[in-house]
Amino acid sequence: MPPATRHSDSETAAPVVATLADKIVEVHTWLRDQLRQVHTETEAHFASPAARQDPSQATRQDPGQPSVPPLGLQIRQRCLEFCQALEFHHTAEDGHMFPVMEGHHPHLSDVFDRLREQHRSIGAVQSALAALLTDVAIAEPDRFRAELARMTKELTAHLDYEEEHIVPLLADVPWPPAGPAETAPATPPAS
Repeated sequence: MPPATRHSDSETAAPVVATLADKIVEVHTWLRDQLRQVHTETEAHFASPAARQDPSQATRQDPGQPSVPPLGLQIRQRCLEFCQALEFHHTAEDGHMFPVMEGHHPHLSDVFDRLREQHRSIGAVQSALAALLTDVAIAEPDRFRAELARMTKELTAHLDYEEEHIVPLLADVPWPPAGPAETAPATPPAS
C-alpha cells in the first residue's frame, strides 16, 4: 500500500489521514494514479516506433553500461505491481473489513454483495492483463489496451461506489488504529 507521505501525480501535498475513511480514499487515489500512469506509459510506448522493435535489441546508453530495458518491460512491471497492490487491497477488504462492517450494518448486505462481485469481476480483468503480460513485448497491443480500458472502467465505477456507500461509515474510525497498549484497561496493582 502507498505510504502516507507519497504524493499523487499532481504533486500536491498529501492530505492528513486521521480516519479509516481518509486512509481508504488515500489508497483509492493511489490506485487511480497508478492506473493513470500505466495508461500514459502504454499509450506513449505503443505510439513510438521503438515499440515495434524486438525487445532483445535494447539499446545501450553507454558502451560500459548495461542495456536499458525496453519500455514494454517497464509497462509490464508497473502493471503487475498495480495488479498486486489492487489484489492485496481487495483481499483485505473481502477477508477483514467487509465482514466486520457487515456485522455492524446488516442492512447493507446488498452493498457488500455487490462490492464482492465487483472484486471478482475486476480480478478476472487482472488475470486477463497478467496473461497478456507473459510476453514481455506485449504481442497483442490492441487486446492489452482493451483490457486496460475495461480495468479502468470497472475499477473506477467500483471505487466510486465504495466511496459513496462504505467510506462514510468509516469517517469516525480513527487512523491509525490504537495499539493494544493504548486500548487495554489498566491492570490493578497486585495485593
